Amino acid sequence: MKLLVTFPLFVVWGLLNCNSSHQKDYVLQTPKNKNVPYIIIQSEKEIVDDPKRKAAMKIVLKDSTVFKSPIGIELRGATSQMFYDKKSYGFELRNAKDESSAASLLGLPKNSAWVLHGPYGDKTLLRNTVAYQLSNDIGRYAARTKFVELEINGEYLGFYVLMEKLKQDNDRIKIAKLSKNDTTAEKITGGYILKIDKTVGNDRNDSDYNEENSFVSQYDAKGKLSKRSKTHFLYEYPKVKNINPIQRKYIQNYISTFENALASENFKDPEKGYQNYIDVDSFIDFFILTELMQNHDGYRLSTYLQKDRGQKLQMGPIWDFDIAFGSDNGFCDGMNRHAWVFQYNQYCSGDAWLVPFWWKRLISDEAFKNKLITRWKALRAKQLSDNQLDKTIDGFNKEITEKGMVARNFERWDILNERITPNSTKGSHEKEINRMKSWLKEHAHWIDENIERL
Repeated sequence: MKLLVTFPLFVVWGLLNCNSSHQKDYVLQTPKNKNVPYIIIQSEKEIVDDPKRKAAMKIVLKDSTVFKSPIGIELRGATSQMFYDKKSYGFELRNAKDESSAASLLGLPKNSAWVLHGPYGDKTLLRNTVAYQLSNDIGRYAARTKFVELEINGEYLGFYVLMEKLKQDNDRIKIAKLSKNDTTAEKITGGYILKIDKTVGNDRNDSDYNEENSFVSQYDAKGKLSKRSKTHFLYEYPKVKNINPIQRKYIQNYISTFENALASENFKDPEKGYQNYIDVDSFIDFFILTELMQNHDGYRLSTYLQKDRGQKLQMGPIWDFDIAFGSDNGFCDGMNRHAWVFQYNQYCSGDAWLVPFWWKRLISDEAFKNKLITRWKALRAKQLSDNQLDKTIDGFNKEITEKGMVARNFERWDILNERITPNSTKGSHEKEINRMKSWLKEHAHWIDENIERL
């Protein structure tokens, strides 16, 4: 792999070799594998949620440094950073002038924005990776990933997943660029990325949502016009600081018009109904991926929407499947059950974040439901067959097991015999992998038997 050097080396090495008050010098007993990408980060200050701290990063593979760069790094994750000892990070590649700088990492397409996801409670280590791969397999872009090991300020932190941050880009969410000056009738139609999610932290505080960062649905979770709606749409792209008032008004009106059509008596009418505003196929694929892997955050949190220029609203990409795959904390009563996630509200009516009325309404349209059934059966015959589901999980697990990444991670984080959300069971990594495989196939069979009775 080519060594990328576009800045004075003393800038990087000065950071990599500086002393850190947070260095813990964890001594790993299990031998490292030279074939595993090893990321070393040295930060000037303690890494916090915001702002990004200046740091230096290098990637070592087979005893060679294959990449170096200054970066800005911060903690990420609303819940995980509060409750888990092992943190996840977001980072931006920078140049010597401390400006954003795109580059390819470990063969992934060039970009400046990246995520280091640190699975902790997920004892399979693979939930997000498997989910994103299955999405890509059915033709819906999701973040591409690489397995790495991480060291920050001299402390070995174990197994991590390097993944693409979701953003507007020809190699990621491929929608038109929208500048502040794009306000003509043609250009103002896209592209936009919206997100249904928390703002920060784990508890809901509606004051965290404001006119600057978001707008609110006109409808409550039951599809009734309400000034107390709790579905907020966060501006993801253009960024809050870049989106102008005319663009804000356009995307707000578009979502409002779609919701009005969906809530109307004529919502099934091809000429007047919801079909005029959404890309139905993307909604169906999002539904299938969310339900197959039973992502309890689906539809209501970590949910992305996109609207390209001159195109209809699309769902996706999928994101954040940490508590998917039949986790014991998925529904509010703590029961692990085979059930539809889009019906989450009937199990968890008191939750601070509920599923928008969209999905129940869409399923009530026979045309939508029949198209969903047809797509499900086609995918189950190929990309989402039992054999393919096993093959996907086994392939990833073989890689991280044979390279010793599993052993080193659980030596560093000795949690296999502890009950930790979202894996409340005790046992080996292998046991969790087998549980993941068996649960996924059982749930797919449950959908096979129940999808026509929606």
